[in-house]
Amino acid sequence: MCRAKRRFLGFLRHQRYFGLSDLDFPDSISAVWLRGSWLSFGIQILVAFVFVSALVAALAESLYYLDTGTNTGKIFDNAVIISTSLTQLFANLWFRCHQNSQSKLLQRLSQMKLFGQLDARTENAIQWIYRTWLAICLFYILMIAMFAFKTWLTSLQFGRTVILLGFFFRCIQANYLFTCYSGMVCVMQGILRIQGEQLEQLVATDSLTIKSLAGSLRTHDLILLLGQSELVDVYGGSLLFLFLYQVMQCVLISYITTLDMFHSMRELILVSGWLTPLIFYIILPLAVNDVFNQANKTAKILAKVPRTGTGLDKMIEKFLLKNLRQQPILTAYGFFALDKSTLFKLFTAIFTYMVILVQFKEMENSTKSIKV
Repeated sequence: MCRAKRRFLGFLRHQRYFGLSDLDFPDSISAVWLRGSWLSFGIQILVAFVFVSALVAALAESLYYLDTGTNTGKIFDNAVIISTSLTQLFANLWFRCHQNSQSKLLQRLSQMKLFGQLDARTENAIQWIYRTWLAICLFYILMIAMFAFKTWLTSLQFGRTVILLGFFFRCIQANYLFTCYSGMVCVMQGILRIQGEQLEQLVATDSLTIKSLAGSLRTHDLILLLGQSELVDVYGGSLLFLFLYQVMQCVLISYITTLDMFHSMRELILVSGWLTPLIFYIILPLAVNDVFNQANKTAKILAKVPRTGTGLDKMIEKFLLKNLRQQPILTAYGFFALDKSTLFKLFTAIFTYMVILVQFKEMENSTKSIKV
């Protein structure tokens, strides 16, 4: 069981090496503790120093990633550069301040009997998410190296080098936080799925008793409570800052595609290369979240149970009544739901802000032509 647990969530220990928390566990998450060390503190200070330096450089020199040829594009580009370090600093600070909640979350999950019964489907999903993060890290290394040698590093400006380093750190850490959150959601869904399957088997074999039903519903309520409390405490605020930057960066890259200088096939491929990972990590934490539907399966199973006139009926009716008032389980600290329903809203926001920037660009071009 320890090996299975290590395979499931072993990558959470990377947090120590990113300066995000002091989380550590030797073999399995059944023995989780927060163990600070000079190494973890040193990495935390180093990461914060890089982000603060990149922020100061962006504020001091008013730099931008690409010359869009318009003041509108330059101003928004500079705002994106500033938000790169600022949003990640806030996300890291939030995550580290709530590391105790993460430790409690992992301990409570490991104490659940169904955690040891998680199947290969859950493990494969988590491993796929983790390996995708590794692949995107390598992709960003290649893209940033190409971008650096062709543009910024040729001029040997220290401020631009620091900002580029901060951008790289941000890509790795932000995507890692998305990966950790998505993995935790997969674990919670796996437990709910097993709980539902066991309950369905009890109903099908007429083995449902007050004791077995109470145990099943207790597991159901506990996993939802963990999602609405500890999981939101740990990741809710961090994801709020991360989504803010993802949207701004997607708006900027989409805006670049409207410029005349970026209509060649080579430039469009390059832009798509930057945009694809951003969109992927906007979609991933929302697409993997099926907790609400998994939770509703329990209600659907119980709704089909024939009434017997015993205490079992009262327990089922009470649960079904409570399920009718079920609110979104996973949220960005209450600001919006972290499920598929938010995808349309995010892409609508990206399109809307891009149109606004294009309109400002057209107004700027019109003003220039009038003056000429």
